[in-house]
Amino acid sequence: MRAIVLGIAATLATGLSLAPASAMPVAPGHGVAPVASIEQAQYVTRRVVRRGPRCTVQVTRTRGPFGRVVVRKVRRCY
Repeated sequence: MRAIVLGIAATLATGLSLAPASAMPVAPGHGVAPVASIEQAQYVTRRVVRRGPRCTVQVTRTRGPFGRVVVRKVRRCY
């Protein structure tokens, strides 16, 4: 039963996808919305007040003895 339903659905899907573009319905009228329906965009800015220092981790990679990569992590607070 399930295989029959899936087969019918697949047949309909391929049949609809192979239809020529001229057979597809086209909505009459404008392709773009009229000017009266376009609203003005509102921009809202929000500022967050943070207290305390801002800290970042500065990662420095260098070559050490015998060609090994040495990773130094330094925490910088401003």
